[in-house]
Amino acid sequence: METKRMELTRGEEEIMQILWQLGDAVVNEIIARTREPHPKYTTVATFLKILENKGFVSHRAEGKSHRYFPLIDREQYARTVMSSVLTAYFDGSLSQMVSFFSRHEQISVGEMEQILEIMRNAKQ
Repeated sequence: METKRMELTRGEEEIMQILWQLGDAVVNEIIARTREPHPKYTTVATFLKILENKGFVSHRAEGKSHRYFPLIDREQYARTVMSSVLTAYFDGSLSQMVSFFSRHEQISVGEMEQILEIMRNAKQ
């Protein structure tokens, strides 16, 4: 999948997060899951149309309405976004990224131990 297609706006990503949680939904079900103030029906429908054009969602007819469902899973999207961040901000270096977060975020000893354990298991 090409990178341009994988870039989502904040609003598009909010809709995708809801679809990933629900599996599939009609517009009103999506609206009910959004933060206050809830967007208008036409706003959510427009986001869904954009997401369809980008290849993120599809729909099937359900009465007079459409039921939308994701075509890309959350992990696939996260992998692409993280790869893009790694390349754009850390010259593709995972160690630079981990170093950055260890300096700028409050990482507990327990979290550091978990990271080391994950890395040890990944080597096997």
